[in-house]
Amino acid sequence: MKRLSTHLIMLYIVITLVPMLVIGGFIVTKSLLAEQDEWLSLYDKVLLQQLINAEKSLVEFNLPLAELVVNDFSRLDYIRAVKLESELYSMTLAEVVNSNTNSEKLTLLSYPIIDSTDNRLGQLVIYKDNGALSSHVYSAVLPKTLFFVVLVSFISFLFSHKILSIFKKPFKDVHRFTRLVASGEFETPPPTHNKFIEIDAIFSSLEMMRVRLFNSRNQLKQSEERYSRTYNLTQVCLFVLDVKTCKIIRANNKCTQLVSDVDTINRVHAARLKRFVSKLLQSKGGNSFEYSIRVKGSVKHFQINHSERIKDEIECSALDISELIAARESVEQQLRTDALTGIPNRVRFNQFVQQVENNKHDRFAFMMLDLNGFKAINDNYGHLAGDEVLQTTAQRITESIGAFGRVYRLGGDEFIISIITDYNRDTLKEIAVSIMQLIEAPIESEGKTFFISSSIGISCYDANKPRTVIEILNEADMAMYHSKVNQLPAVFADEICLV
Repeated sequence: MKRLSTHLIMLYIVITLVPMLVIGGFIVTKSLLAEQDEWLSLYDKVLLQQLINAEKSLVEFNLPLAELVVNDFSRLDYIRAVKLESELYSMTLAEVVNSNTNSEKLTLLSYPIIDSTDNRLGQLVIYKDNGALSSHVYSAVLPKTLFFVVLVSFISFLFSHKILSIFKKPFKDVHRFTRLVASGEFETPPPTHNKFIEIDAIFSSLEMMRVRLFNSRNQLKQSEERYSRTYNLTQVCLFVLDVKTCKIIRANNKCTQLVSDVDTINRVHAARLKRFVSKLLQSKGGNSFEYSIRVKGSVKHFQINHSERIKDEIECSALDISELIAARESVEQQLRTDALTGIPNRVRFNQFVQQVENNKHDRFAFMMLDLNGFKAINDNYGHLAGDEVLQTTAQRITESIGAFGRVYRLGGDEFIISIITDYNRDTLKEIAVSIMQLIEAPIESEGKTFFISSSIGISCYDANKPRTVIEILNEADMAMYHSKVNQLPAVFADEICLV
């Protein structure tokens, strides 16, 4: 959170100082370019004049004039050496060296001297120091730049000091008054500030707030007195938590009867209260949630509702929904369980398929199983006999796979087995053989003995291979059908073309 004074100063900087700096930068840049153009213009004037003198000195072999040419150039501060060479006499007529000409910072400039008949007479050689030229330009502009920076800084300081002096006392008074109100002191009125209308309006609003809070506190006391009369009459557990210390402040009779008194709960169940507070704080916007605890040897389920957090306190209500949860779990279990055999049904299998699609299983195998001879038993001996055969078969399959996986009844005499533990082809074949052997054992029912067999198709799923769980299921179904038609033992889907 930013300070208002800082915010105002930043606005001032953005709105005024930044444009001033941009304009100042533009002016400084323009001055630099103007100064540079002036120096270059001076250089061009000297060059033009001395090229004329150089031509005359070469034609007339005038050594004093040649000396004048190089001396005029050497007076420029950024010229390090100048010499006038004659090609006609193959000699240097004049030369001035102000510094070492081997430096890498120097620029060598050569100007040919040509007479009126376009004959080359010689050349004027100049060693120019561009760094020195830039230094001269910057030195000329630097005083203006420093003056502008000092002026801008001074204006900024005056504005900041004035803003802070205006807001300092009113803000301190506001802070002091709000702290008094926050601590419950409603008797002292706020101070008055009549210098500025806006600030005076703030303190008038604070006075109105103080009066309303004072009246609200009195009304709250009356409400608390009425509330305390009915607090212990409800059959819902009511309690108030201090989320900072993770302790119960107060609780009604129903809560203490169900669990224990407040002191005992805070002392014995401190760790449990910390976990409950953590979950309570995660529940935003007054949303209710379910919470389960073990009370006097049994697990109880509660629907928790809570108020907003006020001064680290949250009021909670806990409605006992244990019977509702038990009924709901029973219904859900019935929906996921085959009523005849007691094993998971197609709904449970579809949940497993959903888990695979959500990448919760990377590798597993499907065994599609169909009973041979079941229809004849069902048709000849009735549905009761058929039901007993299905029940016995489901029990035998469950016992056979053990902890390797889970068996589902998809409908009729069709079962599917999911193997999700570590496996290989030999292990899968051993499981399939064990299942088929158990199913082929005789089944006794009402003095009759029934014999059935089974056909099994196996298909394996690997998340690293581009196949869906539906494709794996279809492959297992086709392998089972192939096993049934050809009266074969368990068949792997990838072996159908080899059989």
